[in-house]
Amino acid sequence: MYDLIDRPVSVLSPGDRFLIDAIRLWVAARSACQCPSALLAARFAQSGALDALGDFDGWMTQLSTHARVPIQINCKCGLVTDDESVLLTLARDLVTGRDAKARTTLSLLVAEEAIAPTFCALARTAAMLGQVGLPPGTNVRT
Repeated sequence: MYDLIDRPVSVLSPGDRFLIDAIRLWVAARSACQCPSALLAARFAQSGALDALGDFDGWMTQLSTHARVPIQINCKCGLVTDDESVLLTLARDLVTGRDAKARTTLSLLVAEEAIAPTFCALARTAAMLGQVGLPPGTNVRT
């Protein structure tokens, strides 16, 4: 997680950049009282990841609705913020089989009843992004 904080988004792997952009757009749409899925559909479709959009929206909705503390997403910053690094690390953990670590992190982020649905939505999102060549990953250019 700490290797991501304050890194330029531009040096992240394509999967991480896609996920950060999607998270930021989702938050911006919700803040503007717009439908995030409608705003993101074209971007997901262009990347061949349209099948991941429903689960991505579910993941973000669970975070938004059941967060133990507010999750801060800086939609205009060119750097990865603390909370964004946590979300990227969650996705990376699931891609690399560290499910227990991801569940523990989620238990700190969301209410107890939201852990399982949030975990499942994120796991499906990460898996589908991996299938289209956009896995959240550890390749960061220096």
